[in-house]
Amino acid sequence: MTRFIAQAINYFGKLIHLQYEVMAKMKTGTFSILAMSPNSKLMGVAVASGSMSVGDRVPHAMSGVGVIATQAYTNVAYGTKGLELLANGLSPKEALNKLLMEDSERELRQVAIMDFKKRKTVFTGTGVPVWHGGATGENYVVIGNLLAGKNVVLGIAEEFEKTNGGLAWRMARALKAGSESGGDKRGERSAALVVVDREKVEVKIKVDEHEAPIEELIRKLEIRMR
Repeated sequence: MTRFIAQAINYFGKLIHLQYEVMAKMKTGTFSILAMSPNSKLMGVAVASGSMSVGDRVPHAMSGVGVIATQAYTNVAYGTKGLELLANGLSPKEALNKLLMEDSERELRQVAIMDFKKRKTVFTGTGVPVWHGGATGENYVVIGNLLAGKNVVLGIAEEFEKTNGGLAWRMARALKAGSESGGDKRGERSAALVVVDREKVEVKIKVDEHEAPIEELIRKLEIRMR
């Protein structure tokens, strides 16, 4: 029995090691912005990535509750369960701390959460691909990993602050500035944008695979704005 237990431990140890090796080869660089309109009526999350279909994983939003970006070695539960925790009254920091405590691979995650009370929190684990980091302003949070450098998140933040127009437009332009500042080290392949108010989804655009996904996202947004 003791020998069997030892073999089982060794087997599962190899499986875990193999999992980390696979994950290391599947680095998914991503940059995101979470933001609120000046009148606090709208919130949004916008993202671009060198991986396909980023809109299916990273951005999460709930009307009247808040927005979340969960990326790096993405655990979608940070988005789905995170919004549930916010809806149940937890602050972004409380929700994030609870999710991190339940995640044995927390050091592989990069997460930002913002609610309609303009409360924000961010976590970047030690195992997240470099360059990684973020920027925070009064009405926004920017995070990114596997980026060309710090200028990417700074470019996103600066563009968001100086751009006029609606929230969706400002966030889309911010993504473009991030790409033009170096973006994902591999270049971008997909992008997404979600904006909600206190009652419904106002904008939802996904570009699952495109040679210029941010430009395509902006094109779709312009059509919607006509």
